[in-house]
Formats: sequence, structure tokens, C-alpha cells
Amino acid sequence: MPSHSPIASPACLTTDEPGSFAAFSLEQRLPAILEGLIRHADTSAAHALQQLATEMQTGTISALPPVLFGTLDQALQPYIGRNWANMPFLTVELYFYARILLAFGYTAITPIDPFQTAKETANDQAIAALASQPEYCDPACEIDKLLHRAVIGNTADLSQHIMPTHDQVTLLIDESEVAKKLLTAEMQRIDLVFDNAGADILTDLLLIRRISPYCTHIVAHVRPYPMFISDMTLANMKALLEKLTASSIPAAHQLGQDIMQLLRQNKLILRTSPALGVPANFYANTALTQATFGDAELIIFKGDLNYRFFAGDQRWPHTTEKNHLLQHFGRSALCLRTIKSEVLVGLTSETVDHTRTLRSDWLTCGCYGIIQVFAQ
Repeated sequence: MPSHSPIASPACLTTDEPGSFAAFSLEQRLPAILEGLIRHADTSAAHALQQLATEMQTGTISALPPVLFGTLDQALQPYIGRNWANMPFLTVELYFYARILLAFGYTAITPIDPFQTAKETANDQAIAALASQPEYCDPACEIDKLLHRAVIGNTADLSQHIMPTHDQVTLLIDESEVAKKLLTAEMQRIDLVFDNAGADILTDLLLIRRISPYCTHIVAHVRPYPMFISDMTLANMKALLEKLTASSIPAAHQLGQDIMQLLRQNKLILRTSPALGVPANFYANTALTQATFGDAELIIFKGDLNYRFFAGDQRWPHTTEKNHLLQHFGRSALCLRTIKSEVLVGLTSETVDHTRTLRSDWLTCGCYGIIQVFAQ
């Protein structure tokens, strides 16, 4: 492995940066999420959520119960007593969702998922849509077509303030040919980090089925607790697979059967990963990366949030060379993402020039996507 580049690590995205997506989220996006939850919550939960809404504006960060959310309580310690408007963005988002779960009475014994109905609805709609997508459901579908479909599926993010339609997504980076060669390179282990319920997770399962002949096994990672409204947990995955195998839609039923077969053969392993519930930075934290991904030769990071986990929730110059992250990360990565935050690296100067012709919120509107490969 080459020596590390001397590029300095940039500052974290924070909620106190005027005009940033983090500041917008604290002022508008996260309160809107609370409003939606309050409308459907029982009296006790609604009261706790309303208190949380007030605290976000005028209160400070308080301690979380130890262990309940992995090591998030430890990661939060330096920020106890700090104003919400003076926090690292990813840390405050994870804290926000932990507090929502506490408001609903979440404990280790009663792991309540306040977002379960929304995820089930998204899954039902996506399964029904498979009937009109025979070309993608074909087990022999071209891998590059599935990669493009995976990026389009990533628009299905219920935590965003807007969700573009599929025909509104344009790829800024399309390295699908390189990705296809990497995915068919006969590896021992490929890991995939899941993101959202609905169309998003179904495109991931279609991709897993397609690439499974080219590696010994695939490890798929889910969140350790419900967060970001539509992000998948192990319980969500089990329920989804039951729906697929019981579906009267032939393509959905076949996909469910094929995925269950991969699980029985140990060619696919579903894993809850604690690192996905704390403000992780995989490219820079070798120990955490090793503990999470073991000897995987390729990690597929699906979605915007997982890109932030990979690259760190930091204000990288968009022309930062991919090799800088790759040298630290120590293995190949494939990022499939519609862009919904300001973290982005690896753009050419020509692409940067092109972004000046795009809508002003191109980094956060979800209308632009990437198929981006980090590999030697």
C-alpha cells in the first residue's frame, strides 16, 4: 500500500454553519420529522416529542442511557451541555433519532420501531412495482443496469425534505463499467451496507442475487436500531423477506426465494453492525473498519448516509483525489448514491465546472447520483 497522502483532514460538517444543509436540517427538516411523528403518537410519546422539539431550539445536549445505543453515549460525552446549533452534523442526527426512540419507550427489552409502518408501506409499494419491472427482475439482468437502478432506488429516503421522482435523477459520476469488472473479479467476500426500505432495498437484493455467483459470500449490514425513518434493521429485513416469499407477484416471490436460498447456503449473511449507529468514519478508523468489515475485499456503500460514514462527515474539497481515502481505507469501495448531503470527493475539474450549471441545491436535492469506485 502506498504511503498516506499529506492532505489535511477537513473540518466536520456542523449545525452552526450558516446556509449549510446541517443548519437547514436543524431549523426545518428535523422539526418537520417531529411534527409528523407527533400527529400520530399517543399522548405520552407526543408530549416527549414536543419537549424534544422545544429543546432543539432552546435547550442543550443531554446524556443518553449507557449501552442502549451502543457506544453513542460515549461519543456524545464531549458535547453534553452544548447547544444543538453547535454540534457535528452526523452526531446530532444520530442523537436526534435516539431521543425519538426514547420518547416512544424504546428499551433493549421493548425495541419499539416508530417508523415500522412507514417502512412496511414503502416495502409494499416497491414489491407491487416489481410486476412492472421485468427487465430488472431477470436474474440475468446486466450488472450495469442494476447499478443504475440501485442509484435510482436510493431516492426512496423518507428522512429527506423532498424526494425526487426516478426520472429526475442524473448521474454526475458513472463508473459502472469499472464497477462491473470489480464485482465479477471472483472475490472471496463482498460486503454491502444497506440503506432505505422500499425500492432502495429491493434494488440491493436484485444486485446481491446477480453478483452472488462471483464471490464466495456476501455480508450485508443493517442499522443496530431504527433511525432516519426508512433505514433497515434486522427485524425489517426478516419481515421483508417473509413478504417477498409470500408474494403473489412472481418476480417478488422468486427474488424472495433466491435470497432465502443464498441465506441457507451461507452465501449471504445479514449482520447488525453497531458502527452504523455511532458517528463513524471508516476511511480514517482502521480498527473500526476491520472490526466491521473483517477481510472483505470490497465494500459497497449504498446511499448518502453510508457515504458519510465511509468518507467522514467532513467538508472535503470536491476535487479531493479518491486515492487519498483509498490509501487509508485499505480495500476497495463502491458507492451507489443519490446525493443528499455536502460530502463528496473525487470530482474532476470538468465535473466541478459542470456543477456550476446545475440547480443551486444540487448537493442536497437528491436529483443527482453517483456510481463511484475506489480501487487500485
